[in-house]
Amino acid sequence: MKYRLIMDPVYGEFIMVEKGSLIERIIDSFFLQRLRHIRQLGPCYYIYPTAEHTRFQHSLGTMWLAKKAVELLRLKGIEIGKELELTILISALVHDTGHSPYSHTLEKVIVPYSHEELTLQALTGISAEVGMDRDTEEGVRRLLSKSLEPPFTHQLVSSQLDCDRLDYLKRDAFYTGVSFGLIDVNRILVSITVEGGQLLWNYRGFSALESYVMSRYQMYWAVYFHRTNLSVQVLLKKAVERMKELLLDGKSLEIDPTLAQTLKTGNIELFFRLTDGNILSSVYSLSYSKDRVLSDLCRRLVKRRLFKTIEVKPSDVITYKDRVERAGYHPEYYFEVVEPAKVAYSYYSPSGEDIIKVKLEDRVEELSNIAPTDAIKALSRRVSKVYVTVPEDVL
Repeated sequence: MKYRLIMDPVYGEFIMVEKGSLIERIIDSFFLQRLRHIRQLGPCYYIYPTAEHTRFQHSLGTMWLAKKAVELLRLKGIEIGKELELTILISALVHDTGHSPYSHTLEKVIVPYSHEELTLQALTGISAEVGMDRDTEEGVRRLLSKSLEPPFTHQLVSSQLDCDRLDYLKRDAFYTGVSFGLIDVNRILVSITVEGGQLLWNYRGFSALESYVMSRYQMYWAVYFHRTNLSVQVLLKKAVERMKELLLDGKSLEIDPTLAQTLKTGNIELFFRLTDGNILSSVYSLSYSKDRVLSDLCRRLVKRRLFKTIEVKPSDVITYKDRVERAGYHPEYYFEVVEPAKVAYSYYSPSGEDIIKVKLEDRVEELSNIAPTDAIKALSRRVSKVYVTVPEDVL
């Protein structure tokens, strides 16, 4: 067989990868295989037990949707050469290689860099490992940095409606079991077009586009910003921050040695050897730590005795911090303020450069401007909420 077939239950079809191709070599590279051991939704499995899917699965799915998008654009007369197609597919495939263990939860905690910055670091390693030529690597680097022309190339991978979001919304809904993210991916992709180098969507796909915005909003509140999900994320983050503080103070901890060295030195090469497993084994070991704060945080994770996340008025934040201190807890490790606007995932915003542009017969409009009702506008309004995460006995 000329192709390697990888079954994807989310789409109910095989992802086809040409054997011996650069794409296959990248899939089998150290940096992509590492993503098999990093959960897509971090510790969200504490709330949705089946949310065990990985960044590796998502990366394959994003690449597969990008391939479909390129083929559909070609059918509509858009010229996309083989080299440009390869650049788009590689970018879609490697776009998440810079993620920390437990994904966004520990971003900038283990090392002080965003996953986008670390992905560009990973690209250098991938290129050297698989023998990627310099021009291809530079094209991928520019696409991931959103500087490759024409703009539709990076808009396919990173915008407010792209192959990345299409895949993770559908995949996250599939594996959590919720019904909100069941978007019509094929109908949306069929609506794709390009004009003036910009990615546009045909008005005939409006219903699917509207459903996408609604699904994105619902997934945001039901999954990504689920209060218990926020609680476990805060708890895990605080535990790793405490590990780091103790190690930098010269304390000895019985944890995974690669994690210990990375926390102490910030070494990027060591960072890329870390997966969820390094964190989890360390959490279990440290639940018996002599440090009372660290052992308590780790035992809470092991036994699922999580913090509580509650909505408060901005003026009441200091009151809850005072309560934490009066209860004998160190606020640095037992108190956190969380705001919707500052988390990794977001709902649709009809402003900025990456708006969803719809092609009508005589003009191009932003999606919410052509909706027959104000539903999309309502779902896109900024939500000003403030939450605090604290131990349950403080409340």
